[in-house]
Amino acid sequence: MNLLLNEPEILDVPIADDERAEQKILVEFQKPSELANYIPPAGFVLVGNYHIQKNAPFVIGGAPGVGKSRAAVALAVAGATQQDWFGLKIHRPFKTMILQTENGRVRLKNEFSEINCPTLDEFVRICPPPPLGFAFDLCAFRDQLRREIDNFQPDVFILDPFNRLAHDDKAKDYKQAFDDLMTALPTGDDAPAVGIVAHTRKPKTDERASGRNALNMLAGSYILGSVPRAVFVMQAASDETTENRVIWICCKNNDGDLGSPSVWERCNGIFRPIENFDWNEFDAPSESRKSITEADIATLFENGNRKMIKNQAVQNLMEQTGCKHAAAYNALSLAGRFENHLTQDENKLLIWKP
Repeated sequence: MNLLLNEPEILDVPIADDERAEQKILVEFQKPSELANYIPPAGFVLVGNYHIQKNAPFVIGGAPGVGKSRAAVALAVAGATQQDWFGLKIHRPFKTMILQTENGRVRLKNEFSEINCPTLDEFVRICPPPPLGFAFDLCAFRDQLRREIDNFQPDVFILDPFNRLAHDDKAKDYKQAFDDLMTALPTGDDAPAVGIVAHTRKPKTDERASGRNALNMLAGSYILGSVPRAVFVMQAASDETTENRVIWICCKNNDGDLGSPSVWERCNGIFRPIENFDWNEFDAPSESRKSITEADIATLFENGNRKMIKNQAVQNLMEQTGCKHAAAYNALSLAGRFENHLTQDENKLLIWKP
């Protein structure tokens, strides 16, 4: 008691969780007409047909080395430049923050040096691998992460990769991993879109998943495919060691269209579209493949006396050797196995240098 005023003393007592809950709307029902007339906040949709939107999780899945981290960087670049991302429209500029443990400073230096886009500093933040990894169990880690997020206020937050946070494939561990991640992120209107970079399981012999079936390729618990609003899966276009093309599939989009699968050439931080892809060959990987030799390429170009556009050279090489399209395409890459012999003239005709 306050002895001078004889009034009750106001104690600074923490509010219990139940009392906090009473101060919030925990469940709300609306009429169908109210729902039909709902208008999302301005800037809510970031990419595509509701493929990526504020306050919603999405997944980029793929096998190790297929280009998932580069796809995440490409999304950040698209947010800064408003250029399409894998053919999906960017609706407005947005800021991206990437928390990752995969790529060191050398890889990041090479990647961003090649992109060389001055506006990225305003729109992108990416961390080198943290010394203790995703240490969400440490208060200091969560506090530092919250401060960085509060300072930058990203529209998109990406975690790369998810298996460094969820160490077990059990549903309980995956749910806990999601919960740990969300505790460090803003809520409500300030909540960013949350991107999860995840591994796909090892495919079965001759397996080529397509369309919605690609969702079943995500490794680990079903939660990884059920929680996100949208899921993208990347696959190598062939098993060739020099393959640099990827298949891009949206296999889940709860709030819009999936869109068609597409093919892209993987580069540093960017992906270039590939035309005239042989989908029949991709869907039939069990057919035999022939190894292409230097002599095969020399014969194709008549030992330097013939020039060809790449599409024609690929077709002729397939007919000459019996190889598949992917093998011929890669063999004729200027950055492939025969880069010391292949070049282009000013008309983009391939030339063989003996």
